[in-house]
Amino acid sequence: MKGGAAVFLAAVQDEARRLATRPWDAFVAFGLPLILLAVIAAMLAPGVIRQAPVAVVDQDNSAFSRAAIRNMEASPGVRVAHAPATVDEAVALMRRGEVYSIAHFPSGFSEGAFRRPEQVTVSFNGAFQTVGALSALGQSSAIASAAAPRLEERARQMGLPATALEPPAVQVSIIGNPQLSFELFLGGLLAPGVLHLLAACSAVLAVGRLMQGGSFKAFKAQTGGRTTAALIGTLIPHFVIFTLWGLAWIGWLCGIRGWGAAGSLPLLMLGVVALMAVSVALSALLVGLLGDVDMAFSATAIYSGAAIAFSNGTLPLDHGPRFARIWSDILPYTHYLRLQTGQMVTGAAPGGAWRDLMVLSVVAVIALILAAVLIGLRARRAPKAEALAFPLPERGVGAAFIATFRNLPRARPVSSLLILAVVLYAFYYPAAYAGQAATGLPVAVVTPTQSALTRALVEDLNASHAVEVAAVIPSTAEASDLMRRGVVDGVVILPDRFESDLARGAPSGVAVWLNGGYLVRVTSVGKAVAAAAAHVAETRLEGLPQAARAAKLGPTLKQESLFNPTEGYGDYAVPAVSLIILQQTLLLGAGVISALRRETGAAPMRRSARLGLWLALTAIGTASCLFYFGFVFWVQDYPRGGDLGGVILLSPVFAAGVSALGLLLGGLFDRHERVLQVLVGTSAPLFFLTGAAWPHFMMPKLLVWLAHLSPSTAAVQAFVPMNAMGAGLREVAPQALGLAALAVIFGALWLLLGPARSSASPS
Repeated sequence: MKGGAAVFLAAVQDEARRLATRPWDAFVAFGLPLILLAVIAAMLAPGVIRQAPVAVVDQDNSAFSRAAIRNMEASPGVRVAHAPATVDEAVALMRRGEVYSIAHFPSGFSEGAFRRPEQVTVSFNGAFQTVGALSALGQSSAIASAAAPRLEERARQMGLPATALEPPAVQVSIIGNPQLSFELFLGGLLAPGVLHLLAACSAVLAVGRLMQGGSFKAFKAQTGGRTTAALIGTLIPHFVIFTLWGLAWIGWLCGIRGWGAAGSLPLLMLGVVALMAVSVALSALLVGLLGDVDMAFSATAIYSGAAIAFSNGTLPLDHGPRFARIWSDILPYTHYLRLQTGQMVTGAAPGGAWRDLMVLSVVAVIALILAAVLIGLRARRAPKAEALAFPLPERGVGAAFIATFRNLPRARPVSSLLILAVVLYAFYYPAAYAGQAATGLPVAVVTPTQSALTRALVEDLNASHAVEVAAVIPSTAEASDLMRRGVVDGVVILPDRFESDLARGAPSGVAVWLNGGYLVRVTSVGKAVAAAAAHVAETRLEGLPQAARAAKLGPTLKQESLFNPTEGYGDYAVPAVSLIILQQTLLLGAGVISALRRETGAAPMRRSARLGLWLALTAIGTASCLFYFGFVFWVQDYPRGGDLGGVILLSPVFAAGVSALGLLLGGLFDRHERVLQVLVGTSAPLFFLTGAAWPHFMMPKLLVWLAHLSPSTAAVQAFVPMNAMGAGLREVAPQALGLAALAVIFGALWLLLGPARSSASPS
């Protein structure tokens, strides 16, 4: 009988040999991570959104409006792409996706500006909030710069210093990410999450191969009872390979791309090691606990597939639903991301990182111990008979159509994807964004003296809902320590003579430090602080009638969010993510059917039967779309019903393209579990490739072209405008035609070529 060390080494060698020689195993371990990381790197390489297309409606045609437009054209952030005559024409351009924000100078503005209150409106596309809000910021800054000389002139006419007309300047410093780079933010958020999911899926199938009919009896016999040593040996190659991928990504961001590590690089690297250890250990636990590879894959997709959404990396969950907060604390990726952000971006104190590292390590050890115990228990059971199949007639459209629905209750891997997953994700994923906006973010106020003005500022900050003053302290060093330890997300610093300078009409600036590791929080805290400072200044100026009267004569700049008036993060993210959920569940379900038939050696279908299967899956996908766009969006109050007729007409086209693609891809795999192992990890990159969170005009053209091979890309660009923006089918005609072309191409390939050859002996 072999000893434990010999069994361990033999298992390592066997698994390494399999990963090196079996094509699909090698692809999952080496090819797929390389492709996905390369896509993420190329997509986010520009880092900062520049030259976003905007529109200007200049009905005033004055020197001031022309100066503002020149400022916009000189700005690196925006590009004046259209100058329509009316706001309605500009909104139509926005619905077609040609502009992201609109600046409107009303007729007669220059005649009244600086003499009576007037208003310039900057409207942005809240349905595509990331680029829309940044575009509006660029246009607003250009308008404010154009107004400054006119305000100074008006001040001189009234015999006042120009500073009397201005609120205190707010100087914002982004700690750790001063450029507000999305490469650092999204690259650090997305790539480790994808690797976490890929490692988990790879390990699920590795452990699942050791099991037969829910039993590890044969595995125990092969290893001479040394199941724990063999289990660890089987997991080691997956752990090592994906750890190296994680370290390579850290090297790419921190080294090659030059972002560096603000904290401890060794701690950051240990975090990657711990994350991958947790990933493979939990996979072993799920297989041992559930005794079914398909169920283990489903559980892995639930906890790891949505880990990015629940990680606190985008919308903070501190004041979200209780389930979301508890689930976020349970998920390993939350602890890893907090460690990574602190050590790579903000230079956080190592104490918190060691705690997160300890949590990950303990979870990995406990999961591995429990997996070993459960596998030992299952080794005592006799294998159960496995009779997975998806029988379909060889010919006949109607017969295959009916047989598809008849098979669903018996083929659990298929029904769980096409039905159960659709319903579950309709309520599970949106829970991460149920809070809609960042609220109650802790900030510290640094002031050398406590005064009525300081108390007024604190009251205004607390009244904003976005922030909550956690401490009022005299020292910037103490504030810096609070931010490094993650106690506060921002620091507001009032200068020594803030109140006296404001009283004499020459307000000094307010400094704000924000945590650059979380860009959504940066926006919320920055807006709240600027609004509070302006309100305090306006209140104080009421005691200076002449200054107050002059200040109120400045042009008012109103910024508004179209199609998402509350600027809710869920209203922006969920409608787009829903298309990814609908695509991936249908794609995986169709792929499993095709792969399962190949795996079981089912007889090839004639063209008529293939058409019947395709039509059945199209019907299921269409029903899922209407379930989301109708019932789910209504129950959860997400944007819906802008063009219900267009949504109903386009849903079958989308479903037809996705189901045909799934049937084609499924025929490539040697076993049905491969479908989930390979395709689940593509979900997050596919979402970003749709252009919903990171715009296409910032991506390489080749990557955008490849992105359009996925139906979800055109679907997001079509369904989001129709659901949320009131766009009609005619306004999204290019995207609708793109979906139709994909449906025709993929459908024709499925009907003409059919599935790959049958193979009853999967590797």
